[in-house]
Amino acid sequence: MIDPELKTHLKNIEKEVTILRKEMTSLRDVFMRGIINGAGYVVGAAIVLTLIGWILNAVGVIPAFAQSVSEFRASIDRIGGTVR
Repeated sequence: MIDPELKTHLKNIEKEVTILRKEMTSLRDVFMRGIINGAGYVVGAAIVLTLIGWILNAVGVIPAFAQSVSEFRASIDRIGGTVR
C-alpha cells in the first residue's frame, strides 16, 4: 500500500491546501487585497502623470497652457484664495 512516511507527507499537504483555500476565499482578505490594489493603481497613475507632465514641461510642450493657468490663478485670486 502507501508508505507511512508518504502518508504523513500527504496529510501535511492536505492541511496546507485547506488553509490556502480558506485564505483565498475569505471575504475580508479579498476586500483588503482589492483596497491595496486600488490604492496602488491610484498612486502609480499619479506618479506616471506627474512624470509625463514634467517631461512635457521640460520639452516645452506645456507652456502653451501657461495663459490658461495664469487666467485660472487670476480668477482664484479675485475670489479670495491664493494659488501657488
